Amino acid sequence: MKAVSGLITALVVLIMLWSCTVSGYITDPQSIKRQKEMHNRRTGVNIGDGFLVVGSIAASVLTGIDINTHPEIRSYRKLKLLNVCRDTLFVNMVTDWQWKDSTYFDIRDIVLPPEKSMRLIVPTGISYNIYFRNDYLAPDDEKIEINTADTGKIKLKPQKERSQIRN
Repeated sequence: MKAVSGLITALVVLIMLWSCTVSGYITDPQSIKRQKEMHNRRTGVNIGDGFLVVGSIAASVLTGIDINTHPEIRSYRKLKLLNVCRDTLFVNMVTDWQWKDSTYFDIRDIVLPPEKSMRLIVPTGISYNIYFRNDYLAPDDEKIEINTADTGKIKLKPQKERSQIRN
């Protein structure tokens, strides 16, 4: 029994460590810092909700009164970016929502290798303009507009590559 519980504990710790990483594809130091802060806030809320649920169950068992808990409304969520083309993509995610100290929830300078994906923590329910290109020196970016309340996964593929595949 001890071996099974030790194995389960080790597995849970590994899963938690794997899920806590901030993607290495972001090269802008401010964006990395903002991602870590949003991740810590999201993790803190999830842990707090877990303690609240366990506490309410314990209180219900001890008192015999059903205590309902209402977890905090999720203010952050995961967003998955997928590069489905054969070239590295250079991505910037821009919004007009402020983070704090007059800075925005922008995520800049993402360098996404071919056929790779990454997870980001983003605020729920705000709009992003995602600009991307597969040539670093290209003068024009392609643009996708999303709302994080409606979108959980985004496949990025430049228009040029889409037209080459159709021919």
